[in-house]
Amino acid sequence: MRITLISPRLAVQKGDFLGSGVPYWPIELATLATYLGEQGRSVSVIDLFGADTGRLTDEGDHYLQGRPLSEILLESSITDADAFVLYAISYMSHGELLAITRLLKTLRSGVPVAVLENSQAVTAYSLARMASAFFDAGADLLICGEPYFNWPQIEAALLDPADSSVPANVMTPRTRGLPERITVKEAPRYPIPAWDLFNLEGYWSIPYSHGPKTGRFLPILTSRGCPYPCDFCVVPETNNKRWRGNAPEHVVDEIIALRDRHNVRHFQIEDLNPTVNSHRWDRIAQLLIEQRAGIFFYLVSGTKAETVPIESVSLLARAGCRYISISPESGSKQLMKVIGKPFDYDYGLKLVTACRRHRIRTQACFLVGHPSETQADFQASRRYLQQMIRAGLDEVAVFVVAPFAGSALFANKRIAVNDGRALTSFSPKGRNDYTLLTTRRRQLIRLFFWEKLLKGPDLWMQGLRALFGRPQTKMENLPKRVLYIGWRIWRSRREGTAQA
Repeated sequence: MRITLISPRLAVQKGDFLGSGVPYWPIELATLATYLGEQGRSVSVIDLFGADTGRLTDEGDHYLQGRPLSEILLESSITDADAFVLYAISYMSHGELLAITRLLKTLRSGVPVAVLENSQAVTAYSLARMASAFFDAGADLLICGEPYFNWPQIEAALLDPADSSVPANVMTPRTRGLPERITVKEAPRYPIPAWDLFNLEGYWSIPYSHGPKTGRFLPILTSRGCPYPCDFCVVPETNNKRWRGNAPEHVVDEIIALRDRHNVRHFQIEDLNPTVNSHRWDRIAQLLIEQRAGIFFYLVSGTKAETVPIESVSLLARAGCRYISISPESGSKQLMKVIGKPFDYDYGLKLVTACRRHRIRTQACFLVGHPSETQADFQASRRYLQQMIRAGLDEVAVFVVAPFAGSALFANKRIAVNDGRALTSFSPKGRNDYTLLTTRRRQLIRLFFWEKLLKGPDLWMQGLRALFGRPQTKMENLPKRVLYIGWRIWRSRREGTAQA
């Protein structure tokens, strides 16, 4: 059986470098590629973003970055495929995924098209909540959650859509109700992603990434899921509020294998919440030191501050940790109770100070625009951000809450959005109160820069690294990212392939 896996182009919202356009890697698709190969399937990969990271196509309020599928319709990966699996990597690529589905069903109407949910990213979404749109576009199957635990049943349903037996984690046009996402108490040993099937040079060639941009690097998942029920997040639905960590020995084996296979020494840890079991990371760090792995790693997707013991910070640093992102979300205890996520504010300050002492850069993520947020809540965020900077915080990220499909806020419709806006991102310009929320975001960012200036030369050093050196924070990616995208837009306009 010949299966073609497709990852879509990524969306860059116009005038926005804070909530869209981050080059996320299709980790789960690369893992599935290895799994299917081990099952004896013939696998082809089409990574539309990675194929041409310098290509921008105008889509109205945003650009799509990557190569259009329409240019490769005569390639064997399309003409000879027995089935297609599209990867729903991001909610921001939803329109692109629907367009790909329609194109494939027009070109090869008899070949089944499945859509695989990206269950391991807060920027993704629940396929179940958008099922009708996919089925209207022609999709035959939606795979909700991880596909590894019952792939034979999924494949049978894909090849014979008329069969009445549909796996619990699958949706078809005939099924009703929400799917059951299959997880296990103890995570199995996941296959090492087949990055050899992807254009790694495309990802490495652009001057920015999700984490601090190094030359050659790879993303990695060491755990899956998250136990917290945050109401703005899709993960409680896509992972059943479950967390499962890979065994430390397996994590280190994968890192070393990828290091040797692809000649990389920098790894961006993309787990939703990697340190839920702090003892697991102590063991990972010990093994990396014992095996003299010689690698550096960055916890780039955010983790729960309280799950990183202060006494473990020096061990993590010796093992190669250079960056930790944590997510206070808000400085207001009252708002955090509404969100459903406890946070120990005093501990967060202690962790930032300890990381500073051991030369681990720190990021704090804040949200504005929760429907329950008051002016008092926002002022609490201002005060706590100020405390964090004085404790040694290196950077801040501020996001505007958006109703991502699968979150509780999406379900209860508490956020008003202008349906005429095509792109849903962490800069949701379709929100009726977007102007107010943009003002709040800018206030937090200005506060950060002012406090950093008062602290001394830190900010100037960050600026120099951003322009001339190797970034040590995500913010240091931004100047080159703005220049790169601006240059690509100018070139595309000049060549007549995009318009303002």
